[in-house]
Amino acid sequence: MADRSRIAVVTGLAAEAATLPEGGLTVAVSAASAARAERAAQAMIAGGATLLVSYGFAAGIDPRFGPGALLLPETVIAHEGEVETPDRGGVRDQLSRMTSFKPSEGPGPPEPPPPEAYTAVNTRAREALSEGLEMRIEGGAIAGVDRPLVRPDEKLALFAQTRAKAADMESHVVARAAVAAGVPFVVLRVVSDPSNRALPRAAVVGITEEGRIDGAAVVGALLRRPWEAIDMMTLALDGAQAMHRLRRVGRRAAPLLLSL
Repeated sequence: MADRSRIAVVTGLAAEAATLPEGGLTVAVSAASAARAERAAQAMIAGGATLLVSYGFAAGIDPRFGPGALLLPETVIAHEGEVETPDRGGVRDQLSRMTSFKPSEGPGPPEPPPPEAYTAVNTRAREALSEGLEMRIEGGAIAGVDRPLVRPDEKLALFAQTRAKAADMESHVVARAAVAAGVPFVVLRVVSDPSNRALPRAAVVGITEEGRIDGAAVVGALLRRPWEAIDMMTLALDGAQAMHRLRRVGRRAAPLLLSL
């Protein structure tokens, strides 16, 4: 069995980390900060980690996947900078043109990411999880972004560009740190908010530096922006469904990771 320091997990929130059984894994919480996630990954590699795991929730950007969808991507796509939404035609029109056989005079599909933006996960670790979890799993790609995707048009624009299934704020920097150090890595994520869901401002400002939710900050933000209350309630329902799945995934994934 692997030593505790050898299997290093990077996640965004303390609640995500809590879905993993205690003992056996070294877990770092980035508090939804890509920069902190990268520093944590580098520190754990320096401490002797031989496998990095990007774990937790992800924002759905592919419209086909809702809350609770389990993702075990083959590839991570690093997206640098802001997500650009089209000036003309709208994202949904762009997606329609991408899947249409009819010629179009409107703006064409966005340029795909450059080859250097793609990083493959470790095949051995991914196959062990795929076989051992015994759940329906989606492969493909996941996109890494440096800030939360708060609007549905941002999510769909990123999907149109990358064709990734979801996005998170840790996988791309975990991949970067792992490749730089020659350490294998794998990604295991559950969709929380789907592509058509807006992320209320209260959900972002309520995250503390420890990766916990500050209830007072959330309430204060909602008092200033009461029209976000419905979005917040919907997000909570989506999150409960995703959390239920992530708890099951965490219980099964931990021993599989420790056996690598």
